[in-house]
Amino acid sequence: MRNVLLLPLLFLSLSCQAHDESDRRLISTNGYGEITVPADTAIVDLSVRATRKSGQEAKRDVDDRVNAFIDQLKTMSISQDDLVASSIRIYPRYEHTNSNRLFSGYEAVRRLTVTLKDMTQLTEVMDQALAQRLEGIDNVRYENSEMAKHIQAAHLLAISDSKTKAEALAKAYGAELGPVVRIDYHRNTPPSGDMMKASSMETMMVRNSAARPGTYLPDEITYSDNLQVSFDLIISP
Repeated sequence: MRNVLLLPLLFLSLSCQAHDESDRRLISTNGYGEITVPADTAIVDLSVRATRKSGQEAKRDVDDRVNAFIDQLKTMSISQDDLVASSIRIYPRYEHTNSNRLFSGYEAVRRLTVTLKDMTQLTEVMDQALAQRLEGIDNVRYENSEMAKHIQAAHLLAISDSKTKAEALAKAYGAELGPVVRIDYHRNTPPSGDMMKASSMETMMVRNSAARPGTYLPDEITYSDNLQVSFDLIISP
């Protein structure tokens, strides 16, 4: 009999709670924070490929070119820690003529990534890549070495912005700001290879002439963050 009596009481409690929530006075604001900093790191994505009659010959060709390129990087005092050259793909190639498929050899492909903490070396690295027959300069990306610090700074600015807006709105309507009721937050993805997002680092201006090496002028990086916050609104009787 006790269990039967408890069930209506539970429904009554939930009903009252829902009624209280619907009568609750809330104020919702969004907060936005943004930090813009210069790029101080360049990331160069490179590739090299070769097609030969045997997979072993194709592999040897690309390995020789990659090794020669790495040797040149050492002379530039670029640390091996700033170089990724760990993968290789080898697969058969075919030519299609008159509905016939003819085997043309094996293609080997290697991809490399060089991180430059001294961006004045960017032109020389690309020139050395071409000199060692790494013809694929696939992408040049930019970062700031203190990315984590700037992301956190943008986050704190977004929090402060949400509070400032909420307090100003409450005051304008003759009310006071109560405690936080809800926070909706999805962190922006930072720029990086895979991680390069809130950064507007897609622009690279190139000026070239026969008389001098190319000059590369990266855009600044912008780290931003935003969130949505709801506060209780206290209205004096």
